Amino acid sequence: MRELPEPPDAVKARELLADLVVADEDDAPGYSWSKFPHWITQYGTCDTREVTLQRDSQDVVQDDQCRAESGTWYSAYDGLTIDSASRIDIDHIVPLKEAWRSGASEWSTPERRAFANDLVHSQLIAVSYSSNRKKGDKDPGNWKPPLQSYWCTYSRAWISVKATYQLTANPAEVNALSEMLDTCNA
Repeated sequence: MRELPEPPDAVKARELLADLVVADEDDAPGYSWSKFPHWITQYGTCDTREVTLQRDSQDVVQDDQCRAESGTWYSAYDGLTIDSASRIDIDHIVPLKEAWRSGASEWSTPERRAFANDLVHSQLIAVSYSSNRKKGDKDPGNWKPPLQSYWCTYSRAWISVKATYQLTANPAEVNALSEMLDTCNA
């Protein structure tokens, strides 16, 4: 089982957090999920969702169309072990609407496509359907993974994605991320 690409360590994450542009984020008009073409073909018949399901699974079996037929997934957000791909969501660590609010509204469609399908950085993770629905498009100022032991990794991943894509962060988000980074030393 492979996991979310490793985000920078806590020391580097704090440096990146300090360098983020802090700005209030409004609901920029024009957001639509469809403006972030996602689940594109990565290779053969495998799209981004199926590649992430494969990467984050234990003992996945895929059909000839690359769809996960069976396997086991651990949802790092809430600690659930799930044995059905239909009960797994692929979460964008930094949600698409959050990205839109913090700078992606100015990007081209190819840039938004790259963001929505990023398998290189710590942006996509397989999690339980229920935890992803509770998170929605919230930033860490409004939602944190229920499993506090994941806060360190989650904050490092969030900061890494925001820094990589030069997205802004609002003051409450920055404060929450700093508090979550404090758990890295616990």
